[in-house]
Formats: sequence, C-alpha cells, structure tokens
Amino acid sequence: MKKYFISFFVLIFLLLSFVTGVNYYVLSFSNDNYFYDVDGLDNKYIGLVFGASVINNKYPSDILKDRLKVAFEAYNNGKIKKIIVSGDNSKIDYNEPEVMKNYLIGLGVKTEDIYLDYAGFDTYDSLYRAREIFDVTEIVLFTQDFHLKRAMYIGNKLGLKVYGVETNLQKYVKENYNNRREVFARIKAFFEIEIFKNKPRYLGDKVYIIDDDKVENVKKELLELN
Repeated sequence: MKKYFISFFVLIFLLLSFVTGVNYYVLSFSNDNYFYDVDGLDNKYIGLVFGASVINNKYPSDILKDRLKVAFEAYNNGKIKKIIVSGDNSKIDYNEPEVMKNYLIGLGVKTEDIYLDYAGFDTYDSLYRAREIFDVTEIVLFTQDFHLKRAMYIGNKLGLKVYGVETNLQKYVKENYNNRREVFARIKAFFEIEIFKNKPRYLGDKVYIIDDDKVENVKKELLELN
C-alpha cells in the first residue's frame, strides 16, 4: 500500500511540475512588446480585438467593451489604422463581430477601417486566421492581461510579429475565475501549438486589408505620370 501512495504522490508532483513549467514557458513569450496602455506603442498598421460574450446580440459585455475602447484609443491616436474584430458567429442569433463593429463605429471608427472575422472561435483560430485569411505578418493585440500573454505566445509561435496592449479598465465580475481558467487554457494552447499543430475550424478565401498609404502613393505616381 505504501508503494501505491508513493507512486500516487510522484505522479501528482510530476503533473503539477508539468502544469507549472508549461505556464511559465507560455508566459515567457510576453516579455517583449507588452504594453500596459497605448502610449508606449509605436505606430503600427493593424490591430486585432478578440471577441468575448455579447448581451442580447446587441451590446458588448464589459470585458469586450474595454477591449474595443482601448483599440479605439489606439486608432484615434494614430497607433493603428485598421482593426480586425474576431469572434464567434456560429449561430444565426449570436454575432460577436457585428456587435464589435457597431460599437467601434459608434466610437468613431470608419466602417472601411474595420474587418470582420466571423470564425474566431478561440484565440488560436483568431490568430491563425489573421495570418492565413487576412495575410497579416505584424499585428497589435487588444485584450485583458490574463488573456494577453497566452495570445502573444500563440501569435509568436505562428510566426507573427505581435505587440500586446492590456485593456484592463476595471475590475471584472469573473476575474478570479478567468485567472484560474487561464492556467488550463495555456496548457491547451501549448498542445495546439507544440504537439497537434491544429488548423482552425474554418479557413476560407483571402481578405486583403487595404493599405491606404500605398493607395495614396500610387495615386500620386499616376498623377505625376499624367
């Protein structure tokens, strides 16, 4: 019986060591290019806002609202020029990207500067699709601190140049739950990236984000030729 107890405790120790080690490994990818607000961010081109729950398919939850507010602040200050809103639209009566778009428009973002990803069912899918569908190589991520470090790990591992901006504007109702859940979410991300190398649930046709600066330069060149 004693031998079984020892084996049990060794197994528990190894499991806890694995969980701790993986979490530290994932968190280590957020040391660079991590910002607590938009002030320290250099001017980039594209931002990505991760979806979260919406209310009555009309209003963003507090967590989502704060992500959108900080993304708008970056946009309004010229830190980013285009915004991808990536979320869940797996049901007809549930559309996170549309709610996000409408909220950003209400804040003052131009419609043509918002790109919708309707199949961002989780962080991995959102970032994979940003790379494969929207042809992104460099991107600014907007989300709360508990989530941001994992998102930056995934983005880096997918070969993206990522910058992360915290969107903690208040205390959230499920903050403790989110922090506990994140321990296991990092394990899931580790297996997705390092072991299984999953593809998203959906891919699809390319969506090209229009670079306004390049368009203006082409217009100037054409005028000069004329």
